[in-house]
Amino acid sequence: MPTVSVIIPTYNRSRELREALTALTKQFFQDFEVIILNNNGDRLESVIADFNGQLAITYVDLPENHHVRARNHGVSLAKGRYILLHDDDDLLLPSHIEEVVGDLEAGADLSYADAELFTYDWQQDHRVVRTTEPFAYPYDREGMKEDSTYIPSGSIYRKSLHEELGLFDEEVFNYWDWDWILRVGQNHLVLHPARATVLYAFNPSGNHESAKQDASRRVYFDRLVEKHQLPTTDMKNFHIVQEERRSRLRETRRTFSGHLTESE
Repeated sequence: MPTVSVIIPTYNRSRELREALTALTKQFFQDFEVIILNNNGDRLESVIADFNGQLAITYVDLPENHHVRARNHGVSLAKGRYILLHDDDDLLLPSHIEEVVGDLEAGADLSYADAELFTYDWQQDHRVVRTTEPFAYPYDREGMKEDSTYIPSGSIYRKSLHEELGLFDEEVFNYWDWDWILRVGQNHLVLHPARATVLYAFNPSGNHESAKQDASRRVYFDRLVEKHQLPTTDMKNFHIVQEERRSRLRETRRTFSGHLTESE
């Protein structure tokens, strides 16, 4: 059985997914499986085939585009004792899995790293980085109730947490990750080491999914606020949080050169 199950929901991002999988082949730690959940998007067999013999991949076509339900399905298939969450357009630097596994082996229940936010342009079939900046804030559960600085992509946790806490909450949809970090942090050890080993993609058009602050998101946000009795009524994405909190950025280890090929 693998130590880690990497869960990647995806929807019509075959080029980005290919980059993410390539980065996984370069991880120093290789005792993991990859579970790809295709959310009713274009078929991905040709992408998966390119990694035969390099990655242990389970590929599932789902009948709907529901990213939280897809992650829950991935959890149900996971064979590893640790779960690593991974967005299809993000990349992990080569040391990432080795280091976060080390955090759990040292006693943490969940560990998540700092990130390098990057914008990009497309050149033919690959992305070229345009700008980067760290997204690096200390973990504080009470502060997390004000606004979330938890980036789930690249985060790792003990699969056994689901036995205690249940699956990801599909009723809060866009805010499933904020809900999860609050639930885990209540009675479990969360580590947030100062290592920027996650490359977090911001769409250069400004239409990143988390930037859409509309009425449908408000419904899910209000559910989250009620569930956790949060002291906030402001919906914020990472763009907004970064603008408001930039003066509180912490020192973090940054090794990203600015070239995505570093992860290839």
